[in-house]
Amino acid sequence: MARRPVPADLENALAASPTARDAFWSLPPNHLDRWVSYVQRSRFPGQRRRRIVRTVERLGGDPDAVALPRDTWLVWLVGLLLLAALAGLLVWWFVYRHHTNRTATSAVVVTAKSTVPKVTGIRLQAAEFQLKEAKLGVKVVKRTAKKPRNIVLGQAPRADAQVVQGTVVTLIASKGRPGAKVPTLTGLAAADAVKQLQKLGLTAKLQQTPAAGAPPGSVVQQSPNPGKRLKRGAAVSLSVAKGAAAIVVPNVVGHTEQDAENELQQRGLNMNAVTVASAQPAGTVVAQNPPANGKVQQGATVRVNVAGAKTLQTTTQATTTTSHATTTTQVQQSPTGNDYRGMRLGAAVQKIAQGRQQVVVEYVASAQPAGVVVANSTSGGKVRLQISAGPHPQPATSVPDETGQDEQSAQDDLTSAGFAVITVQWPVSDASNDGLVVAETPSGQAPDGATIVLYIGSAQG
Repeated sequence: MARRPVPADLENALAASPTARDAFWSLPPNHLDRWVSYVQRSRFPGQRRRRIVRTVERLGGDPDAVALPRDTWLVWLVGLLLLAALAGLLVWWFVYRHHTNRTATSAVVVTAKSTVPKVTGIRLQAAEFQLKEAKLGVKVVKRTAKKPRNIVLGQAPRADAQVVQGTVVTLIASKGRPGAKVPTLTGLAAADAVKQLQKLGLTAKLQQTPAAGAPPGSVVQQSPNPGKRLKRGAAVSLSVAKGAAAIVVPNVVGHTEQDAENELQQRGLNMNAVTVASAQPAGTVVAQNPPANGKVQQGATVRVNVAGAKTLQTTTQATTTTSHATTTTQVQQSPTGNDYRGMRLGAAVQKIAQGRQQVVVEYVASAQPAGVVVANSTSGGKVRLQISAGPHPQPATSVPDETGQDEQSAQDDLTSAGFAVITVQWPVSDASNDGLVVAETPSGQAPDGATIVLYIGSAQG
């Protein structure tokens, strides 16, 4: 037999008493159903609240000594009283009503009343449920406050007041702390970062700075840090990576693959070789993009088509040479159709989110700068990103599981544990997940100081 669902007002009351809550959930399923039935059999709001209080008090003692509720006599007593009242009404109607003054006009108004429950301090959804159970209306007014979002701050009429059923109770609910919270902007294109700040009523102060390994025009540093709240109109300073010098692309069509790679590397360019079917001799470059004599930024990648078999295989070698050792990392071309290699993690995550996809982050040792995407693929509808942790990654440490936490608490926990955080607003259909962490990557362990991506539920899509 399916277990009865636990009402929200009973859950709130049990949450306030850990002893009672633990005792409640340790009971057998049939005993749980009897406690829930005991509360739901209440005829009136006042009786329901008293039963909830009695349930918490009885469960708050020794769990082994908890006796199941027995209130069948009270149901019979209420039934008998109702039958007696009905009998009295019938006697008056058939016997005494005709003896009243027929010339007088009289009116009898019977108005049912309800007791206003106390809902301050609980979540708005639970408060609305309790008022609905008491046959009262609800009007919600939201104000900025230090309390978490959707916590009831006040109510009118006051708790325990006797009012006519249908009376509208005004609830004052928190809409979060005042001001705008600074988002994570590092890794984004400067234009996208400015748009995000404008939506929050903040302004941007841009300053170009040299940043090796960062895509030109991307944000490499911000002040204040993410999570800080600012007044409307306040400025956020953004350090934007300067663009590299423009390079003229040489003509490598007709060269061998090795000669083409050497010539491109001498110009400060990378090569992405793709093997294609062609009538030209194997190993000959048959096409290139960008074309010859075009201008690109230093460090850009030139795609070349090399004659050979039909199987496509791309290998990019990133080599770091010092006076002591040479480290080489081989990265395979992504089969997803979208190549995010060379992008900063933040920029890649935002771009992938625009296509309504989430990422799965994995940190790997690489000669590439830390925080840069070195490989990507798709798996189960998600984009799997391999992120460079540098040639000598920091020791792995445990990542706190923040799933289900509110955004601010999750950021505080992760930064306290030594991690950086990127947040992405993610549409959810369940309004109870609004503002909460619905996904986190990477999970388990990550290098100390690594960046953790949090997807924050947004019920507004």
